[in-house]
Amino acid sequence: MAQRRREVGDWFSSLRFSGFTVLIVVLVVIGGVIVSPTLSTYVQQQRELAELRESVRLQSENVAKADEARAKWLDPAYVRSQARGRLFYVMPGETQLSVIEDVVIPEDTVEQTSEQLTAVESSWARTLALSTLQAGTTNATPEELSGEAAATDPGTGPEAASEATADGESE
Repeated sequence: MAQRRREVGDWFSSLRFSGFTVLIVVLVVIGGVIVSPTLSTYVQQQRELAELRESVRLQSENVAKADEARAKWLDPAYVRSQARGRLFYVMPGETQLSVIEDVVIPEDTVEQTSEQLTAVESSWARTLALSTLQAGTTNATPEELSGEAAATDPGTGPEAASEATADGESE
């Protein structure tokens, strides 16, 4: 290691710097210091210029879209179609037909419909009253109630059994 230092020292001492070499190096460093702020300003301005060009391009696209929309609204046929579609206007002598709840029914149905009417054997008013009473007087958690509602059918739960005994029927 000591020998390597001596070799580097010998090489460094063999270099001869003339005054002209030192003057050129100093001038290059001073030139770099003088030019660097100008160069950074130039780069920043080029970046801003690119952003402004992009902004102008986007604004031009927006203006073109607005011109297209304006040209559409200057066309009487377009105005008439918009009035028919949006405001439900019709021309004199025409009859307007409106489709309510336009539902597409699949053509291939496999369900068979019955010609006889069926009656539901539960009263919605009674079910509503029981549900309201149960919700107001129960100490059960919502999870227990949702599991209980899924497990029992209306009219076959504990309420039905208590009502059956209250009516005088025995189990």
